[in-house]
Amino acid sequence: MDTKKSKGVVDRKIENSTTKKENVSQQEEKKEKKLSNAQKAMPVLIVISVTLAIILIATLIAFFQLKKDNEQNSDTLEAVYASSYFTMVDGINNLQVDSAKFETLENVSSQRKSLKDMEQDCSYILSGLSILPIEAENCMSATKFFNQIDGMCEAYINAIDKGESLTNEQIALVTEMSFILGQIKEQFNTHNSMVTKVGYSFIDASVFNSKGVNEFSNTLGSLKADVIDYPTMIFDGPFSASLEEKEVKGLSKTEVSVEEAENYIKNNVFYGVDNMELKYKGETDGDFVTYDYEVKANDVNYDVQVTKREGKLLTLNGYVEKQDPVLSKESAIEMAEKFATRLGYENMKAVWYEAKENIAYINLAPIIEDVILYPDLAKVKVGLGSQIILGFEGQNYCFNHVVREMSKTFNKTQAENVITGDFKILDTNLALIPLDSGAEQVCYEIVCEGIDGLYYFYINANTGNVEDNLKVVEQDGVEVLI
Repeated sequence: MDTKKSKGVVDRKIENSTTKKENVSQQEEKKEKKLSNAQKAMPVLIVISVTLAIILIATLIAFFQLKKDNEQNSDTLEAVYASSYFTMVDGINNLQVDSAKFETLENVSSQRKSLKDMEQDCSYILSGLSILPIEAENCMSATKFFNQIDGMCEAYINAIDKGESLTNEQIALVTEMSFILGQIKEQFNTHNSMVTKVGYSFIDASVFNSKGVNEFSNTLGSLKADVIDYPTMIFDGPFSASLEEKEVKGLSKTEVSVEEAENYIKNNVFYGVDNMELKYKGETDGDFVTYDYEVKANDVNYDVQVTKREGKLLTLNGYVEKQDPVLSKESAIEMAEKFATRLGYENMKAVWYEAKENIAYINLAPIIEDVILYPDLAKVKVGLGSQIILGFEGQNYCFNHVVREMSKTFNKTQAENVITGDFKILDTNLALIPLDSGAEQVCYEIVCEGIDGLYYFYINANTGNVEDNLKVVEQDGVEVLI
């Protein structure tokens, strides 16, 4: 055997063996490094896993807590709606019963007690109407009606306290009111059968459905004036309830968008108010098509309606707790007039002022060519303590405000000579007034002082006939016209 070849074979074997050992050693080192890295990474992974688990648990807890809170809030709101609704229904039932038996009461003491009960019933009813999710269009006339009943009761109570007896006409008005309340009760009987069903939800029923209808509010559409024949009772200024025609003549045909209405609310209705919160609720399609909003401003919650045509404020309703009056009558009137001007209501001047506790109710009318346009009234509610605007209603103005041709053939002296009897003339103005026929007439409004109080006479400026006369009765800061 060749010794050199044998040695070469041995050397190669040794070399191969050494290479294998080195490879094995390198692989073991890699394994050790991987193991070491894995061991080092393990605490980090554990921390991340624990953190994620904590976040997940916290999120789930927050989610279920939020869900629980929402359910509790929803249950609370549902209970408030239910309580308000049934309290309101009870108030209407009691009011109808009390007014129906009023003419049978034998003495003034019984009449006074019954009137106080009716006042309390009105408070319950109005409270329910303000809390329930009812669109303004469906309860506007009812709210006015129950406010008028409340004012009537107060006027009658004050008359009794002065030692006066109620007239047959006054008692007949209570009877008429009872008949109207009977109509309202009939409408509610149908609605009650739905509300009292198991599982009924005021919240669910008040959410606008796919057709844009608020079912709860829609079923109370019977409260609208075109269904119920509300009696005309003037308790808040001359001709304040006048709506001659169901035709919107006071607004242009131009329509505004939701965004334009919101800008109008921000820049005109709540001009200069910081941190205002505004929520769009949808459209109401009635005599006026309106954009409806909930607004929080000056820490007061408001319901706001802006007309789709022309984009004018139609209604504004807010409420504050009672505060001691601060504003004077003159300051409140100035605030109301400036507010109306900012809204785009032109040439508005105060023609009637009432103050009850901490609230001033001011009627504004346009004065064109020295003529007071009573058919175009707007009403402003001013907080005398809070010193802010709390309410507005511009229905009459939006219905009726147009350019008119107004003529007169009688002069001021001729009109004043029509007034006979023991009256002292205090003031005379030209005024356009609505007549029972639906027409309008230019008259001389003559304010007179009689033996038993103030009177307003309206003398036709063309014929000299007395078209209307009203007597003012002052009741604890509220001036009532009868």
